[in-house]
Amino acid sequence: RARRRREGRGVRKTPNNPQRTMASPVARAPSLGARSLGSRRVDRSSRLRRRPIHGHAPSSSRRRSLAVAAEGKKVVFVGGTGRVGSSAAAALLRQEPGVALVLAGRTESSFAAAVERHPSLRSTSCAFAACDCSDPASLAAVIAGADLVVHSAGPFQGGGDGCAVLDAAIDQGVPYLDVCDDAEYAKACKSKSKAAATAGVPCVTTGGIYPGVSNLMAAEMIEQNRASSEGSEGGANEVEYVLYNYFCAGSGGVGDTILATSYMLCGEDVVCWDKGERVVTRPATQRKVVDFGKKCGKREVFLYNLPETASARETWNAETVKARFGTSPGLWNGAMALMANLVPKETLLNKDVASKLATFTAPIVRAVDAVVGERTAMRVDVKLKGGALAGSIYNHPRLSEAVGDATAAFCAAMLRGETDPGVWYPEEAGAVKDRARLLEAAAVGCDNYEMNKAAWMLESKPINLGFGIYIEL
Repeated sequence: RARRRREGRGVRKTPNNPQRTMASPVARAPSLGARSLGSRRVDRSSRLRRRPIHGHAPSSSRRRSLAVAAEGKKVVFVGGTGRVGSSAAAALLRQEPGVALVLAGRTESSFAAAVERHPSLRSTSCAFAACDCSDPASLAAVIAGADLVVHSAGPFQGGGDGCAVLDAAIDQGVPYLDVCDDAEYAKACKSKSKAAATAGVPCVTTGGIYPGVSNLMAAEMIEQNRASSEGSEGGANEVEYVLYNYFCAGSGGVGDTILATSYMLCGEDVVCWDKGERVVTRPATQRKVVDFGKKCGKREVFLYNLPETASARETWNAETVKARFGTSPGLWNGAMALMANLVPKETLLNKDVASKLATFTAPIVRAVDAVVGERTAMRVDVKLKGGALAGSIYNHPRLSEAVGDATAAFCAAMLRGETDPGVWYPEEAGAVKDRARLLEAAAVGCDNYEMNKAAWMLESKPINLGFGIYIEL
């Protein structure tokens, strides 16, 4: 009986609890007052109904129920033999067992390595295809006939592939998703929205974990805060700030490509907004200590030039938007700051230099990873001008799994037909119709996932062991 009770936790299927959709008022938070969504009590039944969106990660049985019929649908992962692409492919195969996968990369040896990392890809549902992003004919041949193409062949910094995969997808009429983490590349993709809309092709850029899921967390909170503030005087529902904070222990178990991306970010000036003014500053600056809640605790983070800053400003005209990132041990944060201050920008933004530096430092990074693990955490805080504010936390023990689950959740939403024609940032209305469902799928595996709470409800509970030593529970 106890086991059945545990497995049965989740949404209560009653006539008063219809399926959550973006069109359903039930998907929004009840009116709790303009000051804080966590400042008043919520009745027990309301809390239970909201749990899939605002509580813990879903159970394995609930995870299975998120799957949709994708029998016979073909998804091509360009860069699918890399660590991000293969993780996303394996996660999608778990979510959508009937889907057919094509992992496109340069060599079969890289495909063999991907299968070694993810044995579930050793399946008749998964195949390898040779692909060169610099060759339009090669791209066209791989993408032809697909129901979705997922672009994870970074780094996207320094122009990446010049949006070659997106162009091929639009030409072929194939829906497109990328895991871009570069502001300029995302902006270039967005500039092709009219062409995609004219061709009737749904596209989402920056659709991974952060950016990606983090954008949706902000969008969900803003919508629910606005709903709770209905009837307020003009301007109360305008966005005052959106603050993105990220943490990852070590390198997060990523490959050399992501290491190269990190080094290239040290060469990009940070563009952010502070009280309505556009601010340009150096990367790895403006240190801040952020509480990422239970399982992670307080961590130092620093400003970097990330695409969700620009997209939040464009989507909501938020007065203040900043994105910070930090890692552990703190020595790495110091090394990144030194690199940003001492190495010329031109050197850091050179792809060949960044790639060689990543290859050189990889053994050291891997050795440290073995000690610190690969925990990742996100904290997103929003505030409306009327005073409504809320925060959310996403905490996962393994970045390599979290990025796969997050990207696969975007894939599943697009396969369900939830994306309008055009090129969208994740937080825009045309990107995902059912944000709550995507967030629930992306949070599978989290050991601390809280949505739309007051700041004090998100804080970790440190225990003082004496002599200035604390542990976080």
